[in-house]
Amino acid sequence: MKLKPLYGAVTLLLCSLTGGLFAQSQEQIDKFNEERRAYFTKELELTDAECKAFFPLYEDFQNRKMKLVEDERNTWSYAYNNAENLSEEEIQETLNKAYALKEQQLQLEKEYYQEKFLKALPAKKVLSLGKVEFDFRRYLLHKLRDERKESGSQGGRAPRRSESPEPVPMIPGPYPF
Repeated sequence: MKLKPLYGAVTLLLCSLTGGLFAQSQEQIDKFNEERRAYFTKELELTDAECKAFFPLYEDFQNRKMKLVEDERNTWSYAYNNAENLSEEEIQETLNKAYALKEQQLQLEKEYYQEKFLKALPAKKVLSLGKVEFDFRRYLLHKLRDERKESGSQGGRAPRRSESPEPVPMIPGPYPF
């Protein structure tokens, strides 16, 4: 499908944006979390009781997921940067570790989407959650693009032919779309 490359590009961008959050001030992180909370509350039409039950679970889920994503990214980065010096056995161990981390991510998603979130939200809202997460990421990308346009930044422009673009590493593995 044509969505796979788009999903991969969005995932890379969001990982870099999320990674950039760690370099941000606590005030900026809090602002991001408040904006996400407001967006999810509106789009999922959450009641006060649902918000109180859902958001602590969601924050825990996001923190655990980002840790696994970071570990996987570091594993692939290590493999790519040291590929010439790794033995066949070390390469196999690295591949096993990377895919074990991906399996842990899937298990985490199953645990939260099929059990924990269902204790806090009706099934229909849990079903909509994935789409709301995707839409929120798109919203953030558009907002970032608009902010760059307003500030006059050229960060979003395509490189000229005389410029060589920096290569974008591909995230290995299957994509959900």
